[in-house]
Amino acid sequence: MPIVSWFEELGRGDVALVGGKGANLGQLVRAGLPVPPGFVVTVEGWRAFAAAAGLAENAAPLLAGLRVDDDAGTERAAVTLQELVRAARMPDAVREATVAAYRRLAEEAHEEAPPVAVRSSATAEDAARASFAGMFKSFLNVRGEDDLVRRVQDCWASLFGARALFYRLRERVAEGEQGMAVVVQRMVQSDKAGVLFTVDPASGDRDRLVIESAWGLGEVVVSGQVQPDRFVVDKRTLAILERSAGRKAFELVRDPGGGNQRRDLAPDRAAALSLTDDEVRALADLGRRDEEHEGAPQDAEFAIEGRAIYLVQTRPVTTLGKGAPGERVRRAEPLVRGLGASPGTASGVARILRSPGERERLAEGEVLVAAMTTPDWVPLMRRSAAIVTDGGGMTSHAAIVSRELGIPCI
Repeated sequence: MPIVSWFEELGRGDVALVGGKGANLGQLVRAGLPVPPGFVVTVEGWRAFAAAAGLAENAAPLLAGLRVDDDAGTERAAVTLQELVRAARMPDAVREATVAAYRRLAEEAHEEAPPVAVRSSATAEDAARASFAGMFKSFLNVRGEDDLVRRVQDCWASLFGARALFYRLRERVAEGEQGMAVVVQRMVQSDKAGVLFTVDPASGDRDRLVIESAWGLGEVVVSGQVQPDRFVVDKRTLAILERSAGRKAFELVRDPGGGNQRRDLAPDRAAALSLTDDEVRALADLGRRDEEHEGAPQDAEFAIEGRAIYLVQTRPVTTLGKGAPGERVRRAEPLVRGLGASPGTASGVARILRSPGERERLAEGEVLVAAMTTPDWVPLMRRSAAIVTDGGGMTSHAAIVSRELGIPCI
């Protein structure tokens, strides 16, 4: 089996080799949709690394007996396993294949050390059953061979993150079902980016597309760091039915010295819609073509660089029909309003937390209130009756997970 495969070589049947994200990128290329070039360090590379590092023998006793409600035990196992992965040496054959593919990408880009996005692509990720949204690591603006190798190993380590272990236990994903490939893709220095759903993720309405966007890199949208702009589009006619500007106080842009930097936005730019009507319709058309090719509603990430629009990821929508059951509630005047990220009704004591480290303060069945819930909050989210946050959108990782858990979220 190859250690490296290029996107154009991949398709739906290659999940076991390149993970959900890698296989889905291959599908986008096959559909003729605009995808930045790249390759995948396959599960074969991961297996060679894991065998050389003796991970199977070391992981088994740490994972045996872990329970979904044992936060402390899961955290201890995660720290130990990730340290083992990061400390081990990548086999020469895996490193050489990875570096050779990066050099080819550099030649095609006519650049000595082109920046790339390095993303985990687990075999149980981005599947129809469970998305594992945000559970594994991604790194943007990675440059140079040594940095690339280091980040590939960091992606492998994220297979054993506490949030990923918890999610695996909850979804009953067996250890043998889980392998890790790594996507390496030319970095799009986006002026604006975001997420599009080819179905309304909250209501399940298949006649509408929902697009959320912000300035700069799309990480601020998928991680819920800002309240994004939101557009609702009629899937058949591509008419824009709704437009609403979010609170976008800052953007993420490429740091000339490497990595990413946060740049505060002037008030007028922060309040301005990040997409033009033409861009919204063009994205909606790409989303419609993506869904037609895949035969199912899709959750896709996009990036716009100048006038070029790219799809950088797609996966099946996993949350249709998973809304929380309706309840009879006493009608009263609303105290606060927000964007519905996960449908349902709930009641309970409101518990305001500043970080996941305050998990002991949250009792079962309370309403979790936080500024933002990244995937690190997942073990707390599952104990909550409902979730209320200050920021984020309905297409962010945390919103997706709340819908998969069936927990109402605003």
